[in-house]
Amino acid sequence: MDPDTARVAMLHQDPHPAHRGFAEAVGADLVDYHRLSLGPLEGTVAEDGLNGLAYPNYDAYIVEGSRPLYAALARRFTRGGKLIYLCADHGLYQLGNADFEGSSTVKSLVGKFGTPLVRAVGRRGIDGVIAVSEFAAEFTRPVVGPDTPIEVAHPFVQQAEYDALGGVEPDLDSNVAVTVARPWKYKGVDMLVEAWPRVREQFPDAQLHVVGKGHPDDYGTTPGVRVRGYVEDLADAFAPASLFVQPSRMDTFPVSTLEAMRAGLPPLVTRTAGTRSEAREIDPLFVAEPNPEALARGVREYFVRDTAERRRLSAAARERGSRFDPESRKAAFGRAFRDVLKEL
Repeated sequence: MDPDTARVAMLHQDPHPAHRGFAEAVGADLVDYHRLSLGPLEGTVAEDGLNGLAYPNYDAYIVEGSRPLYAALARRFTRGGKLIYLCADHGLYQLGNADFEGSSTVKSLVGKFGTPLVRAVGRRGIDGVIAVSEFAAEFTRPVVGPDTPIEVAHPFVQQAEYDALGGVEPDLDSNVAVTVARPWKYKGVDMLVEAWPRVREQFPDAQLHVVGKGHPDDYGTTPGVRVRGYVEDLADAFAPASLFVQPSRMDTFPVSTLEAMRAGLPPLVTRTAGTRSEAREIDPLFVAEPNPEALARGVREYFVRDTAERRRLSAAARERGSRFDPESRKAAFGRAFRDVLKEL
């Protein structure tokens, strides 16, 4: 398919700001997933399918998220058009696991027991993939098969945040770590809070700042843990700290890690976060297993470092974070999209 003449839409459900930038980079129209409501069938496969049939005609559809993917597959099988899956969530990561949770009972059962069916549909219906990290590409490959083109294009920090965070001077002499996340289980903040007493055994002055609206107040009953809640200016969240922690049980490519690096904070991330690729380039010890023991060990290994070493790591983090500006990342997405389309 010729990328220069193809009519392209991005199907979405409340798109991430970076994904809006991706759509802009390739001249794609934004089409909202939720166009029809079926009352008692809301959230079911039937509703998804009928929404897909209602989509306008395009040559190619970039699909963001799992629910729009179900709808786009119905559209793809009945009316044609090429389907490019933007793998930016963990909908396919736990496929086949007993604890798979879909948005309905039927989808949960399919996710737990219907792996062969999902892979059969994926290999026939998904024409190409753009994954937001190498990690996301890894768990998507078994679903789409060996012949489906996959390219990687990372998200970016929004321009206003990018500019503001570039001027942050973190307190690298402190034994303060910060995490920024929504209060969702997959973000793993509960594991980091559980890890903190182990950190304090070696560093009694160690503090953990939990940033983000909706976290349980009782996190603050753990010695050294402060629940800051929503913070208007991320510079205020990052400035008192010397370390950022991304404790996710699974995360395709969390932008909060990029924001922290842009502010000069070295990032400790889990092996199941897509930003492991960035943390590993700064120091391989910044990638930990997703459990409280490993997170505590990673924090302690950083806090034991002297100021000169912390400054070196901070400079490396800031340099790495500077690569995730909007313009360069949108251009990279455009190249990835063109490469996929050329193979279709």
